Amino acid sequence: MKKAIRVISGTLMCPLSVGAPALIFRGGQYIQTSTVVRIHSVTPRQTRFETLNTQYCLLAPDSPASADTPMSAECAA
Repeated sequence: MKKAIRVISGTLMCPLSVGAPALIFRGGQYIQTSTVVRIHSVTPRQTRFETLNTQYCLLAPDSPASADTPMSAECAA
């Protein structure tokens, strides 16, 4: 099954943990993902992780990249 890929700008509200959903604050709303199955990378500018349904590239709110821009190779890897 090919998973959806989402690039969004937001803030993790809780530490990311395999086996638990991620809670993201974005645009004045909270988003709860499905269960995290893998954490790919965590840097000050972005967090890449995978849930049961989706691959996420979460950009820090002050990141120069916009969530509306196409996914970069850095996020897609």
